[in-house]
Amino acid sequence: DSQDNAKPGSSSGSAGQSGTKSAASLKMERLNRLKDLELRMNEARKMNNREASAEEERIKRPVNFDAKRKRSEWEEAQDQLKKKCEETGEDFELVKLRELGADEVERWDRRKKKKNPDTGFADYEQATHRQYQRLTKQMKPDMQHYDRQREKMGDEFYATANTLGLHQVKDP
Repeated sequence: DSQDNAKPGSSSGSAGQSGTKSAASLKMERLNRLKDLELRMNEARKMNNREASAEEERIKRPVNFDAKRKRSEWEEAQDQLKKKCEETGEDFELVKLRELGADEVERWDRRKKKKNPDTGFADYEQATHRQYQRLTKQMKPDMQHYDRQREKMGDEFYATANTLGLHQVKDP
């Protein structure tokens, strides 16, 4: 700016009055620029404070916050889809399967296989544990027989500190 370089109070030739106007206008210009810079500085400070507080909040959040938020959003979308299906009378599972792609179905299948891998024979302890689990799943308690035996034996049915478990009562 040629006016910025002009010194206040200095005038060239017969422009004594215009020099004062230019000095006053220069001063006003500079004051306006200063106010503008101060406003921008205050806005930047406020924005920086907001960002710093937002970063502080992000740091305070648990590590899995985003995953939880995405999961809750997904569950909410599933609930809305379920309500929509109930209103229209469609089968929710069928609508849900229509939305899944083939690659997603394959991914789910792989995950399911990983959850229960059959490692075969690893050692005797694992084989025994698997056999125990299989046999206990097959057991179906006979509650009527249990009640009859409890009524028949009375207080002897329940174990005490003196019970060794050596005697067995067989029901004929």
